[in-house]
Amino acid sequence: MYFPALLKAIQALEEKAFYNVAIMCLEQLGYRDLSIVDGPGDGGKDVVCSRPDVRIQLSVRKTWEQKINEEAANTEAAGLRHFVYVTNRAITPDDQDEFLDTQYRYKGIVDLTIIDLRRVATSLTRPSVIREAYELLGLRIPAELVADPKDVTISTLLRFSKDAKDLKEEFIEASIRARLLHVEGIPEEQLIENVAAALPGINIDRSARAALSRLRIAGRVKGAATAVKLSDSEVKKMQAAETEYLAAREIDLAAVAKVTRLNVEDSGKLLGLALELLVRDENLDGLGPIEQAIRSFLAEKRLEHKRDEIYEVLSKTNLSKLKQYGKAVSQIFATNTFDIYRALGRRTDIKVVLDSSVAMPVLFGLSFGGARSRYGVAALALKTALVQHKIAAVVPRPYLNEMAAHGRAAIALVDAYGALPRDAKRSLRSSENAYLSHFAHIEETMEEKGESISLGEFLAYFGIQAGRSLDKVENKIESLLDSHGIKVITCPKTDQTVFRSMSAAKKYHDKYIIDHDAAVATLLKNDDEHGYILSTWDKTMMDFVEDLIRVYADTPARVIDFLSMAGPSNFASEQNYELISTLLHIDEKRAVPLAEKIASIRTAEQAFKLDQIIQGARKLHGAAWELKAEHVAPLLDEANDQAVRPDRADHH
Repeated sequence: MYFPALLKAIQALEEKAFYNVAIMCLEQLGYRDLSIVDGPGDGGKDVVCSRPDVRIQLSVRKTWEQKINEEAANTEAAGLRHFVYVTNRAITPDDQDEFLDTQYRYKGIVDLTIIDLRRVATSLTRPSVIREAYELLGLRIPAELVADPKDVTISTLLRFSKDAKDLKEEFIEASIRARLLHVEGIPEEQLIENVAAALPGINIDRSARAALSRLRIAGRVKGAATAVKLSDSEVKKMQAAETEYLAAREIDLAAVAKVTRLNVEDSGKLLGLALELLVRDENLDGLGPIEQAIRSFLAEKRLEHKRDEIYEVLSKTNLSKLKQYGKAVSQIFATNTFDIYRALGRRTDIKVVLDSSVAMPVLFGLSFGGARSRYGVAALALKTALVQHKIAAVVPRPYLNEMAAHGRAAIALVDAYGALPRDAKRSLRSSENAYLSHFAHIEETMEEKGESISLGEFLAYFGIQAGRSLDKVENKIESLLDSHGIKVITCPKTDQTVFRSMSAAKKYHDKYIIDHDAAVATLLKNDDEHGYILSTWDKTMMDFVEDLIRVYADTPARVIDFLSMAGPSNFASEQNYELISTLLHIDEKRAVPLAEKIASIRTAEQAFKLDQIIQGARKLHGAAWELKAEHVAPLLDEANDQAVRPDRADHH
């Protein structure tokens, strides 16, 4: 569906517009740091990238055969051996083969890669870039994606399953351990920063902190925050793995040298380039920069005639056995917004719905983010994920009413709070009133920074003052939400079937809570044009939407994790995240299950098998799950303090 539209639009582009599309295509193929260096006028432009051994030319010229020979001559004159020609002209495989056999004048001198119209369009149909490509070309993404059932299942598995979560956590832990093996006594903040910078994704620093905490608890990492290091037993274990790796590498080097007749240094260089692809189970003969670096290397050593034989021995190296894990890890870190779309019923318009008990701490955190309370950190993490995915957060109007009413109930506590001693104030962080409990935490955090704020000032910021009407408080809170990019939405007329079910499920709750939840449940159940992510503590609401594939309901911390485990829609992961050195230290027990499930999905044909995998992945809570006080405590995994869920009473 997407390919024909892209093909037609790209073919009709003028010169300048095509160059923007071509750059996007090259980025998808793995090229980095791209920039155009010469001016227009000859039907083409030169592009430089992070690989200085490659020359790239973008062209719209009709006489592509002549243009390629001219630019190949310029490539040779520049002392380079690989030339990439990107064009919006349609060049059939037969035409390309005939040109290479009979007209290309630099065969054996300059290795040539032609990326024609069809290949450009194909690269832009990838989930990582299709939305941006459509927008650039003035096209419109449909409300519902076209996706193969297997792709939907894999996206669901990568987004929801415990196996994917476990493997990502294991890889981040292994990344930390691999760094500490070679740099002992590094400050904790620097370690977190380095790991977060090396791995793609959103809120990686948050995941890295949690991983480091788990390693400390397990005794695998020790030392003060200023000098983190591995335990002695962990060092020995990891050194043994590296010794085994080096021995396997020596065997692989000998096999490569036997076929190529290269010296040890050159054999090592070729093996290193190949492993970048092999551990991800990628094709050695693809179009990306690493593949082209391999071809350039073989051309430089006059080994093009032995390419197939060399590729064969490279694909059978001992180290390539890591590819089963490497591919699974690569898939996890390469997931993006489109995997979220596929996992939520293939809907391209997704909204994150915040219930009142979640919207309040999020608003407090965003409004007083500088206080760096745990709520502020969590709220900023959520906002970061939403911005990256271009997903809107919304608060249904019934829940806005609860937020305002809850705030008005806090007015009566202002004088009493001010008269309390300091230690008593701290205990109120577990207050049933959301405004009071969050203020107690924020106040303490601000005092540590030498700042101060009173409860009355805190409430007034949200429009909550004595004698002020509820609708005016709602207006103020709505304005604050809007300033942070959170919209208030109106719910449709409540479905009476939903209302009766909600009443039965919440027969001990106040009527207004039943009314509000029934209205929101009606929205989630009956609006099949959109996908929804409901952030809530309410198990009943989770149960109401459990079987709706386009709705995902979970606790705030898990919603943040769900969004943070995928990159933005324009993200494509082709970089090396120190993959090989990290894979050496991964626990196979946590790596194998996901790899095997992905492999089974690619071969399974029966619809019921795919459905079983989807249901299993989305079933995050067991049948015995129930809401407890400790579930409500931290929005962040590493927070230790506990708080009670804000009570949704006090409605007027």
